[in-house]
Amino acid sequence: MDIQTGESTWTVTVAKGEKSPIGVGDGRAYAISKAETMVAVDASTGDTVWQRPLAPIDDADPGVVEFAPIPLGDQIVVPISGTEDDVPDQLVGVARADGETLFTHPLPASLSGAPGATSGGVIAPLVDGRVLSLDRTGTVEWTRKLGAALSAVGAADGTAYLGAATEELLALDTASGSVAWRGSLANTVFTRPLVTEERVYVGGADYTLRAFDVASGQQVWRDDLGNAVTHGPMQVGDRLVTLVGGTHRIRGPSGTIPFSPTVLYIHEQDGTRVRTIPLEGRPFEDGGSVEWAHAAGETVYLGHTFGLTRVAPEAINDA
Repeated sequence: MDIQTGESTWTVTVAKGEKSPIGVGDGRAYAISKAETMVAVDASTGDTVWQRPLAPIDDADPGVVEFAPIPLGDQIVVPISGTEDDVPDQLVGVARADGETLFTHPLPASLSGAPGATSGGVIAPLVDGRVLSLDRTGTVEWTRKLGAALSAVGAADGTAYLGAATEELLALDTASGSVAWRGSLANTVFTRPLVTEERVYVGGADYTLRAFDVASGQQVWRDDLGNAVTHGPMQVGDRLVTLVGGTHRIRGPSGTIPFSPTVLYIHEQDGTRVRTIPLEGRPFEDGGSVEWAHAAGETVYLGHTFGLTRVAPEAINDA
């Protein structure tokens, strides 16, 4: 889509059925469908580079395609994991060039959040409180039992960060899985922590946005928000954008929960709150709700039940 006007520049059919989020890397976009299809598309032209079948997932619950394919050098790692026992939970590695299967690794439990890419492979969080590291061949390098369901994984510079239902932010050494430090929270985490050079930012179900020092694990600042953080924080320029509220699907027995109110927060990286943008009652919410927020470059998009909204850049960066 054109970033300014929203007009479509190309369209590709993945296949009927529930779709995954899009994984983007090396000029391509990747997606999987519950109709047992994976597609690789040239992101500039929309040309299909390859399309391949997947293992039987058409009868699985919709959560089986909840996570985006993960570009990892010359391969793509595909997370296939539902919340019911109707499909084997697994990570599948396919070749970036042609989609050929490189490995299939069965998971001992369902994913609790999106895996995170490291320089050597992926780290996957599980609903039973375990986290495991796979190398590029699909071989397990280590497994750690951390005690409670875990969030999506954010990784950088040899450390992986994830929130746990033990009300902690955990920093793990990606080489060994040992816990470098634990940061105190007041509830679980639904989203992927944001990692920068000096800070790791995490938004919790405790209605709080926090910043921790990446080296020491000391909390640097916190800001109490109006609801549970459901997406973000995301870095847009020099600022942080965080969505609270909206309709959010929680893996496990809770299912989809409507959080209210729905608000977009803009912060400086030092914790200064720049702006609060209430989203309740906006025209695009007629008969629907905000379901996700995503940053692409300097622009933030809101996905809702019946459409897509681009947030004016000046609302974020004051340009």
